[in-house]
Amino acid sequence: MKLLLINPRFPESFWSFKWAIDKVMPANRRTMNSPLGLATLAALCPDDWEIEVVDENIETIPLDPEADLIGICGMGIQFERQKELMKFYRNKGHFVVAGGSYASLCPEAYEHLADTVIAGEAEYIWPAFCRDFAKGVHNPLYQETDEVSLHDSPIPRFDLLKMDRYHAVSLQFSRGCPYRCEFCDIIIMFGRKPRTKAVEQVGRELDALR
Repeated sequence: MKLLLINPRFPESFWSFKWAIDKVMPANRRTMNSPLGLATLAALCPDDWEIEVVDENIETIPLDPEADLIGICGMGIQFERQKELMKFYRNKGHFVVAGGSYASLCPEAYEHLADTVIAGEAEYIWPAFCRDFAKGVHNPLYQETDEVSLHDSPIPRFDLLKMDRYHAVSLQFSRGCPYRCEFCDIIIMFGRKPRTKAVEQVGRELDALR
């Protein structure tokens, strides 16, 4: 099975860092942070799957990929570009899965745009989708409604990322937040009680980055 995972480009905004990149980054660094979510998703796939991660913020996306499945993530700020990419690849006959924070918060926005929507933390529902897809079946929505133990989160596939093109790498130690910042969706997505990985897990992730 061949899987292509895409992080859509950001529009000109705070998240694109367009006007800061040339001031603060070396010439070969084209954006701030690597797509940790896609690297984690790749680690949750069956071992025999061939996976490619493409970040449109640092590279050109393939227009005619040899992929059985295309997953496209996105935050709210990326939704318009995510929508364009989903329509483009579906029109070319590809099976398209939508995911990311916006799909988790507003899965109804993806009706008729994606073949399947992954809503919520992926540790349990993404492997379930992969098993179904390998059998030739799928649900239109896989939504996590229970609490996910971060002890079940795998070491992200950092080896699939072009790390030399990023200013920094992201690691995740916890999910959830006790605060109520009105602009933030963290408590809606991950709850108000922080959940953490084991220190040993984080150590293994750091080792994987060496």
